[in-house]
Amino acid sequence: MKYSFLIFCLAWIVGCASKPTVQTLRFYEQATSSLPADYARQVTIPITGQQLAINPQPTLTERDVLAAKLTPTTGGDAVLLKFDAHGANLLSEMTTRLRGQSLVVMVNDKPVATLLVDRPNATGQLLLLGDLTDQQTKALVDSLNNPDAKKSTDEKPKPE
Repeated sequence: MKYSFLIFCLAWIVGCASKPTVQTLRFYEQATSSLPADYARQVTIPITGQQLAINPQPTLTERDVLAAKLTPTTGGDAVLLKFDAHGANLLSEMTTRLRGQSLVVMVNDKPVATLLVDRPNATGQLLLLGDLTDQQTKALVDSLNNPDAKKSTDEKPKPE
């Protein structure tokens, strides 16, 4: 009996340690700062200190990501995002419509990057360089490639 409890505790600890942390990835569109608070949210980008008004609802999320891959760059690791068909269509539409405006990328509700839209992106892929350590970048990639993590986010299912 004594050993059963010990084995149970050990199995529980190992099981908890092996689950990757769920990471959220959200893309928010720049909004007009004169909008009421219900229609715009103010964020400060850490690296630049830039203040932007964004729509309170994300346009793209981790649920739109088909695969994520670590990509080495001179500034450290970046994340190459490959979107599913729904996400690729949204990315293409959004980067066409928002030319000259910014997208704010948030990981776990923390702004990590702003992307100035200078041309449409119809590739369905995006290289994300943000204010993340290599360890945080790896955790994000692991979470994005884990289908169970995407199911556990508290968002409604995206339309088919």
